[in-house]
Amino acid sequence: MAVSYVPVGSRRSAVLGHLLSFVLLLVLAAAQVTWPTWLRLYGQPPDLVLAAVISLGLTSSGPGGLTAGFFGALLWASVADLPMGSLFISHMGLGFLAGTMRGRMFSDRLLLATILVAAGVLVAAVVNLVLAPPPSPQSWFAAALARAVFSGLLTIPIYPLARLLSQYHPLPEEP
Repeated sequence: MAVSYVPVGSRRSAVLGHLLSFVLLLVLAAAQVTWPTWLRLYGQPPDLVLAAVISLGLTSSGPGGLTAGFFGALLWASVADLPMGSLFISHMGLGFLAGTMRGRMFSDRLLLATILVAAGVLVAAVVNLVLAPPPSPQSWFAAALARAVFSGLLTIPIYPLARLLSQYHPLPEEP
């Protein structure tokens, strides 16, 4: 009878990693909703939650990014006046796609995380535009572009925090 051996600390560290990731998302959702008006571009705060979701996805795995996207969308939708459907689609999808890039070439680079967050903010804005169009979409593109660049720049302090949390998410085994 074969018994598989699971190290004692592995399950606990994964739970601790998910808990710390949730706390990071919670803090960034609170920071995003309380972002000072004088620091906003075109009246928009940066998308810190999406930056954390993509960063956590890049440093964990596909399912880890999907989970981070779920909780990030849930936290952001609970404090913002945005439609939940578009948030869940964009955050979970982008978190999963970022997670599938783990272990690939340049996936551990800060520049790639910055570019992916900027592109992810634009994708999330397009999803939101399609599913819940704004009453006046004339200045939508300029605001989305400014928000993407601003969010990409603020990924620089967020990504190292996600890299610290990656020690709790081991690499998946190769088949």
